[in-house]
Amino acid sequence: MLFADEYTAQIDSLRLEIIQRDVPAEWFDSLVTHENFKIYPSMNDYFERMAEHRVDHKQEKDFDWYLDFFGVPRKIELGTAFIEENREILEKVEALNGIHYELVVAIIGMETNFAQKRHRGNFHTFNTLVSQYVLMPRRRKFAVREIESLYKFAQRTDRDVWEFVGSFAGAAGWGQFIPSSMQSFFIDANDNEKDIDIFSVDDNLFSIQNYLNKHGLNRDNIGSRDARYKAVYAYNHSDAYVRAVLYIYEHLHAKRQ
Repeated sequence: MLFADEYTAQIDSLRLEIIQRDVPAEWFDSLVTHENFKIYPSMNDYFERMAEHRVDHKQEKDFDWYLDFFGVPRKIELGTAFIEENREILEKVEALNGIHYELVVAIIGMETNFAQKRHRGNFHTFNTLVSQYVLMPRRRKFAVREIESLYKFAQRTDRDVWEFVGSFAGAAGWGQFIPSSMQSFFIDANDNEKDIDIFSVDDNLFSIQNYLNKHGLNRDNIGSRDARYKAVYAYNHSDAYVRAVLYIYEHLHAKRQ
């Protein structure tokens, strides 16, 4: 393939890797020649500026800064209102495996401030993954795997790839699932696979619960802080993130008791 820019060689290399994973060349070609396709040149900077990176790895900021950065105390109030608005579906979510719905709410609160449109992100998932492959060699295996999963999930749910919009890291939807997690854990609230929608609040609540359950959390150990920590850590490998989620969860759950 020919590309009139500096990324031609890397994109051609990615194309070969994708084809080797049984993703149709026609699918990939149609996307990289689409009017929506672009490379995000500041990809490295986005990762370097991540709040989790600054707290967990660089240790240039502390946990109080992290809480303030995400407006976590305010999320208690917003989460309370979200629960009232969605109580019926949340009770169904909790009934599945006994995972307190406040924990699910806390995660969607951290990810997109309780499904607020201005927090959904504006990066096309396909573009972010190609950009990571092109600009960040250490993330090439991740990018290839996630593009393959994006193809499979889009085919499975009959969705246009350009509907997948979210963070620079490649996550999308109100729960900010990366494509491989969508493929493995995202479900429809009414068990209708063709109706799966990453921007359905109900589908996201069921899917977050499903993710936590598949990572070891259930009605038998929901009372264990260690079990909660491990399940949320699987969702996002950041100590600061997990502590913030549990902070929100504990305050919301206390309101029920």
